[in-house]
Amino acid sequence: MSAVRRLIAICLVAGLPVGLAHAATPTASASAKASASAPPSASAAPETDAPEARQEPVAGEAESPGEGQPAVPPDLANGVPQADVNEASPGLAPGTISATIVTDRGLPLAGQPVRLGIMFQKIAEGESRSEKFAQADAQGNVQFTGLTRGSDNAYRVTVKVGAANYQTTPFNLKAEMGQRVVLHVFPSTSDSEAAAFGMRGYLYVETRDDVFQCEALFRVFNIGQLSWVPKDVVIQLPKGFKAFKAQEGMTDVRFDEVEGVGARLSGTFAPGQAGAPGQAEASFRFQLPKANEDTLVFRMTVPPHVAEMRVIAEASSTMNLSVDGFQAPVPMPNQNGQRVLVAVKQLRDRNEELKDFTATISGIPTVGSGRWFAVAIAGCMAIFGAFAARGAFDSDAADESALADKKRARELLLRELEALEVARREERIGPRSYQQSRVALIDAIARLGLPTAPAPTRKKGKIMTLRKRPKSAAERG
Repeated sequence: MSAVRRLIAICLVAGLPVGLAHAATPTASASAKASASAPPSASAAPETDAPEARQEPVAGEAESPGEGQPAVPPDLANGVPQADVNEASPGLAPGTISATIVTDRGLPLAGQPVRLGIMFQKIAEGESRSEKFAQADAQGNVQFTGLTRGSDNAYRVTVKVGAANYQTTPFNLKAEMGQRVVLHVFPSTSDSEAAAFGMRGYLYVETRDDVFQCEALFRVFNIGQLSWVPKDVVIQLPKGFKAFKAQEGMTDVRFDEVEGVGARLSGTFAPGQAGAPGQAEASFRFQLPKANEDTLVFRMTVPPHVAEMRVIAEASSTMNLSVDGFQAPVPMPNQNGQRVLVAVKQLRDRNEELKDFTATISGIPTVGSGRWFAVAIAGCMAIFGAFAARGAFDSDAADESALADKKRARELLLRELEALEVARREERIGPRSYQQSRVALIDAIARLGLPTAPAPTRKKGKIMTLRKRPKSAAERG
């Protein structure tokens, strides 16, 4: 399980903080605000009441499809859009996908272009992708026929309305029946103040021998009736970040690197259906260079409407974490039993806003300068010994001085080697740094060229031997 998944497991939260209501506009109902305060943990699908009042799109930003149609079609039960449908259907011929595209109010989208994404994947043949296109009829229906069945082919129905994309989860076609799909589309906006959504954010920091490995995840809860399509939403990452890699998801929600700046958020964050808020998440990882210092200070911005942010750092017993404006860090074990420190900030006031944070990790184990000083001395002594071996110093006094210096250097190196072993046992140094330092120290000791101490000699004991018996006279005769 990746670090991002581990941090979610560590940080199960009973519900979204009240601060999530900051995302809603004044037209959102009290019921919608209440629903923001109680979705379940990050690992489960939330069960909250949907907003009672429809939030109207901002002029010029969003337009609801099917305007002028009946206000409450059969698909809209109690004012709540019904859930998408994506299921095998015995009433359809094998190898057939029948899709119906409707608005958030259940009205058909006549003439809507529909894309069918196809992915073939087989171990022996690799992976290939293709696509088919069709246009919905007056009832919003479209049908794809003659498709390959089985687990080697995955399909996904996708539609694009304005800047927003809507799609099913990938599915396979069963051998004996087709697949029925109903896909809802919503009015959309790129204005974060017009859309009713909130976020939870997580940053997990792992201290490695040569870098700090960081993983960030942001989970978006949309409690309104507008899809949010972010535009120019960029997270500024700490200076010097490198090795950026975004997680590939099954939707268009993702982060992309902005070189030298940070990560840009894009995609469609759709409202919920059947009474549940919409959920989507995106994550990425990056590295920060690690100097031989015991403190790291970095700053990072966050996307709009982050109602809760958690910074989690793997930490040895000597390390500490502090984040400006956050609660004091709480130590706890992660899934592997390793100590982590968790600092949390939850927005409780509607007018409160989190735009960035500055974190400090202190007490980071470093490689002591004495060890490298000892290695340098050993190198000098080895060079000195090489000159002496070549007769560069003819006097006996010079030879005796060089030998004494070598012995002192060896004693220093041995003490450093012992200190290195203690530091490793106490986990004040990582395995890679330990191995590199140990090899360097042992190599330096060997290059000194001092003879090993002679093995203790054992006193020769008396060996009992059989003396020859003198021959008798008979034997001699």
